[in-house]
Amino acid sequence: MKKYIGIVGWAFLTAGLVVILGFVGHVQSEKVCLDIKIDIDRSNGNYFVEEEDIFAMVYHEIDTLVGRPISAIETDRLEHKINNHPSVSNTEIYKTVDGLLKIEVAQRTPIVRVFSYSGDSYYIDSTGKVMPRSEKYTSRVFVANGYIYDSFKDISHLNAKMVTDSIQDRILIDDIFTMAEFIRRDPLWRAQIEQLYVNKDFEIELIPRVGNHRIVVGDATDIKKKLDKLKIFYKKGLSMTGWNEYSVINLKFANQVVCKKRM
Repeated sequence: MKKYIGIVGWAFLTAGLVVILGFVGHVQSEKVCLDIKIDIDRSNGNYFVEEEDIFAMVYHEIDTLVGRPISAIETDRLEHKINNHPSVSNTEIYKTVDGLLKIEVAQRTPIVRVFSYSGDSYYIDSTGKVMPRSEKYTSRVFVANGYIYDSFKDISHLNAKMVTDSIQDRILIDDIFTMAEFIRRDPLWRAQIEQLYVNKDFEIELIPRVGNHRIVVGDATDIKKKLDKLKIFYKKGLSMTGWNEYSVINLKFANQVVCKKRM
């Protein structure tokens, strides 16, 4: 008997849910879009995207969005359109039962700004994608410059995070991304290193905030081991001789730090 009552109870509950969902669906199909609300995530501290940018991308559709049955709005198509903005990483659009169309936008997070030898500049974001600079906002990030011949036009289609295991197939921008990402994630080096410079031999040099010297690392291979060596040298070497004793600190060679004294 208890089992029978339980089955009947679940049946009534299921039927009730179906009725409620059907009612909500009917109400939403009749409800028109009353307004559009845009929320831009600024948790990464950047202001590449403003509300007016998003409105501009759907400008020709606003008149037909507001006042249209909200169930007829194609949110997938609008998300795809907004995601074409070069500084947008992801867009989610959803409808509320009170007739609002909410647009939530996440910005891309640049980690390094590259200044090419030709004079143009661009960012590499946290996912390794190349990102164009903005005319109205500049992100305060790690800087890379010097003999970097890769222009934005040449590499805008690449993703530096998809680094191949083959050294022959790796390009300079891969190493710049790898090094910038490592420095960004390490509190010590994030505070100490302010610039990456590519010299005429296409070797990477790091420019510190403290100490008048250049740090030659070559490429991003074994970057952790190289900077671990530098950390030990800072503690046991420069702490004794002074931060301006050497003009060059070379980390390219295995198991040793080669220094050039200042003349």
